[in-house]
Amino acid sequence: MSTNDDTLLRTASTKERPAPTLSRRRLLTIAGTTTGLVVIGAVPACGHPTGTAPTGPVQAGNVSALEVGTLLVIGDVAVARDATGVYAMSAVCTHESCLVDDGHKTIAAGLTCPCHGSAFDGDGQVTQGPANRPLQHYAVAIAANGDITVDGSQPVADSTRTPT
Repeated sequence: MSTNDDTLLRTASTKERPAPTLSRRRLLTIAGTTTGLVVIGAVPACGHPTGTAPTGPVQAGNVSALEVGTLLVIGDVAVARDATGVYAMSAVCTHESCLVDDGHKTIAAGLTCPCHGSAFDGDGQVTQGPANRPLQHYAVAIAANGDITVDGSQPVADSTRTPT
């Protein structure tokens, strides 16, 4: 085969395959699909609210509303009061960051995650997975008027209590 024959074959095959074009319909289909995937990706898969652990001060009500044995979720923190004082922990599940639920609002009942069924006792320890880490505890300050402030920038041991 001669060089001219090779050139003719390449030219003929190029002419047989027209350059790809993007129709208006195809462009709109791609744009719509991409937008839909972005919107779907922005919504938590389980449909429950998610959060992030606190990183600074969080106002958590007044100690007068927190009887001994009570456990309340307030935003991204859970505050509780036992016989030795007030304590606080993250209200964000350690599995997939869903906000936990205080259900019966008692330390005895603990906390549950509505997304995947994790459960924590009233001290934040995992009692049922899929979560495998306890809830982080944070420092608590109680003002003279009884206002509770949780300091999300100051992690503490889970045995730490602020006397009332």
